[in-house]
Amino acid sequence: MLRIYNTLAKRVEEIHPTTPGLIQMYTCGPTVYRDAHIGNMRTYLMADWVRRSLVHSGLEVKHIKNITDVGHMRQELVEAGGDKMIMAALAEGKTIQEIASMYSERFHRDEARLNILEAHEFPWASHHIPEMLTMVETLVKNGHAYEKGGNLYFDVPSFQDYGKLSRNTGADLLEGVRSEADPLKRDPRDFTLWKAAEEGRDVKWDSPWGPGFPGWHIECSAMASKYLGESFDIHTGGIDNVFPHHEDEIAQSEAAFGHPHVNYWVHGQHLLADGAKMAKSAGNVFLIEELIERGFSPLSFRYLCMTIMYRHRMNFTFTSLKAAEKALTGLRQRIWLWSQEPEVNNHGTEVEEYRQRFWNTVEDDLDLPGAVALTWEMVRSELPGRAKMDLLLEFDQMFGLDLDRAPAELSPAAEVSAALKTRAGHREKSDYATADSLRGQLASDGYLVEDTLNGTRARPKTPLELKHEKWASVSSAREVESYLDRPADLDFTFILNAYGYPSDVKRCIEGMLNHTGDHSVEAIVIDNGSTDGTGELLEEMQEQHPALRVIHCDHVIGDAASKNIGLMQSRGRNIVVLDGSAEITGNILDPVSRTLEDPTVGIFGPWGLSTPDMQHFHEEVDEGDADAMQAYCMAFRRETVNTVGLMRECFRFYRNLDIDYCFQFKDKGFRVVADSSLPLVRHEHRQWTELDDNQRDELSRKNFGRFLKRWGNRPDLLLAADAVGFENQARYHH
Repeated sequence: MLRIYNTLAKRVEEIHPTTPGLIQMYTCGPTVYRDAHIGNMRTYLMADWVRRSLVHSGLEVKHIKNITDVGHMRQELVEAGGDKMIMAALAEGKTIQEIASMYSERFHRDEARLNILEAHEFPWASHHIPEMLTMVETLVKNGHAYEKGGNLYFDVPSFQDYGKLSRNTGADLLEGVRSEADPLKRDPRDFTLWKAAEEGRDVKWDSPWGPGFPGWHIECSAMASKYLGESFDIHTGGIDNVFPHHEDEIAQSEAAFGHPHVNYWVHGQHLLADGAKMAKSAGNVFLIEELIERGFSPLSFRYLCMTIMYRHRMNFTFTSLKAAEKALTGLRQRIWLWSQEPEVNNHGTEVEEYRQRFWNTVEDDLDLPGAVALTWEMVRSELPGRAKMDLLLEFDQMFGLDLDRAPAELSPAAEVSAALKTRAGHREKSDYATADSLRGQLASDGYLVEDTLNGTRARPKTPLELKHEKWASVSSAREVESYLDRPADLDFTFILNAYGYPSDVKRCIEGMLNHTGDHSVEAIVIDNGSTDGTGELLEEMQEQHPALRVIHCDHVIGDAASKNIGLMQSRGRNIVVLDGSAEITGNILDPVSRTLEDPTVGIFGPWGLSTPDMQHFHEEVDEGDADAMQAYCMAFRRETVNTVGLMRECFRFYRNLDIDYCFQFKDKGFRVVADSSLPLVRHEHRQWTELDDNQRDELSRKNFGRFLKRWGNRPDLLLAADAVGFENQARYHH
């Protein structure tokens, strides 16, 4: 029987069903005004593996997964700068309900792609308003809730056990809401059960206290109790749900029903992306659909999630996803090969030993990493292939990788089998030229041909293998070799971070290559995970221009990481970093070369910035020394990179990265110098203009915070500042 970490008990416990033979299980489902990203899907995978383990133990599992569709997508907030997809849908005349249905369908599609077992019920919050109102009325009657201004609040001090799940019980307890302090509350810890509808709100329902909509937490309590009863076995969710959502769910449910709500609370830890919290504005929120677009099987992500314990943080990288895809492909290929071997009737003792070890590992706090390691041990063992296949297919009842489909999907078509026989005949006659020609034809037809001691075999290439044939790609700057310790063998290296917009990229590259003068030049363009045709354009231009070198990234790796790839790969004595919105219209390399001959100059460019206090930077330096340089164009000697270092990769978005890098130079004693007469033109900066105001504010604030944290106490680096006043201000900010 599965033993798993119970957040409520703070220990690993064996699961015992309340009703013999039946497990009742509730999972906090999606909020359907946005796509569920891979971090969300990891949590749903955890619930799926819990369920599969319990089913293997012979239990029936009744699984409920709610759909939250009310109370949280407010049209006025959307219009003030919300999700662009929602805004576009509203502009097309779609209702909020239609938008919710669209995202719900996409969620179900992604669960199916990941082979997540379908829940028995998907109750929608908007369909259960009467149950929520009944529960709120019960809480009012028994003294656990009160009304103020048409709002209903749960009275936290009235529930003695509040905080038992999260242990968040101190006097400084955060409010169990997602908004600013509400003056109508008796106690700041009280949370909303029902909220009065503000004027102009479309989504609302009648209640005994007037028109309104449910609070965030009451939805799950009402729906869980309707489908599973007032008490049930397992409740799953992400670690971010522990407080306030699940803590409040316990309080309102147990206050309403008068007995324990859930026996086992199971939570999955966060998923990071490239070591950072996923944020849409940072470009590191990934969807299952995007993994597919980049050539990956969704089940590769499922496999990857099995390699990390569910209650450990997981750092998602495309490097690790590639490894998962390779491992999954290896398992599928083995199943295909083993399926062609004869059945075996011996080795029963060894088979049973592996079987017992596997399920014991799985049931030890859902230790899937251990189960994966044991599986590979078995795969590489001396057991006959058919015995290994049978075991692996049994293990896959837990893994859910659909390995049983491999024999049918990997078996070559009749004409391919015929071509392999023909090729084998040519090989026997030592006619290797014809054999190689046939191999090449099969490869171009999408088959991977392998010659082994047991003969030749062929299987269809995976989408990822086909994509890699198109062009090689990297997942991070760490995968790129650095040339910085080698002597420069060119005069200049241009570096462009191409974040999309093919016409902008083409214009920028042509400006570089059309104005090289007598200088030896290379242009390094990093395709930063584009999906809009930029990669294809760059491949075409690379064929036409020998001086152009393209490095593709398999996802958006971030602005600093992309530029670092260019810096590490550079071979020019001087480096010019350009933005795609900038266009060179004349000879900039001669003045850049002359200026950088001065060893005191670190960075040179046309658009200099000044600041009196590091709080506000102004583009007002046309000539001479500046506090910083804008990254539309900034030039420096290659040798100085070894002194000042690479760019800080915490800057995934370009905003303030240029200022931060300038201060790295200033910290080493170099000057920043401007000359606005350089022949460049700035066009629309679409990496900025394509964002809404909220995204701009968030990105600017976060990146400026990173800058201040490192440099805020260095007034000595500024050209002109009131040192005393600045120091006092720095103390205030830190």
